[in-house]
Amino acid sequence: MSSLLANIAKSIIAKFSPKKAGNRFTDIGWFLEKILKHEDDQSIKVRSLEPGKVFYQRPYELLHTYRDIFVNEIYLFNAKQADPVILDCGSNIGLSVLYFKTIYPNALVWAFEPDKSNFELLEKNIQQNQLKMVNAASKAVWIQDGFISFSGKGSEASRIDAHNEDEGAHQVPCIRLKTFMQDFATIDFLKMDIEGGEYAVLKDIADELHRVQHFFLEYHGKTTETNQLNELLEIINRQGFQVYIRNAADKLKNPFIEKSTGTQFDVQLNIFCYK
Repeated sequence: MSSLLANIAKSIIAKFSPKKAGNRFTDIGWFLEKILKHEDDQSIKVRSLEPGKVFYQRPYELLHTYRDIFVNEIYLFNAKQADPVILDCGSNIGLSVLYFKTIYPNALVWAFEPDKSNFELLEKNIQQNQLKMVNAASKAVWIQDGFISFSGKGSEASRIDAHNEDEGAHQVPCIRLKTFMQDFATIDFLKMDIEGGEYAVLKDIADELHRVQHFFLEYHGKTTETNQLNELLEIINRQGFQVYIRNAADKLKNPFIEKSTGTQFDVQLNIFCYK
């Protein structure tokens, strides 16, 4: 009887305890997950996670982003030196920055985030965790310097509004990524998660991709824009990258019937590019 109770107790503890993923970072446990799922998404909160303290507003975004970045390590790469150059385009609240500085403490990171609310949390998380050699810019990466219309949601859905489709959009500073990349002989990791702006930007930086060793592209598009996806993949291929593609969001249950979601983006892909 005692052994039965002990086994039951072990099962309960195992269920509630966070799990190690690949012996590196601990997953969010069952109990904390329940807490996060019941938190509000309006107030600013702070929570201690394995890599450090994180300020956040939207708990559901923290949950899935933490698992993508730390548990599944979608940005893991092997740098040739201990101080790689990393351009993080679309840093959101900075979990990606915290990850990069955890695996490469001496990395030089440039973090671009145009959403005002996200940027404030990004700065808090950089300061709270005393991250050095991180340059945070409240700018959108784009195809020109100046200002661009931007739809700020204070979330992962914030995006460039190049066609002025959102009545709530406002002007934010932008930087031409192509020109910025020319300051670096080698860019060890380029991350681009800019919610639909990637088609224009990638075409503009095509001739600078020879500087990049590892390139993570989150593609957002419509089913009617397959030609754009093909064009992006052709650019990546011409620059000598090998490609692995993973579905980032599976939105169509029956694609032959539904064909489109009726939302801003039908297709969301994680595209891993490496040489």
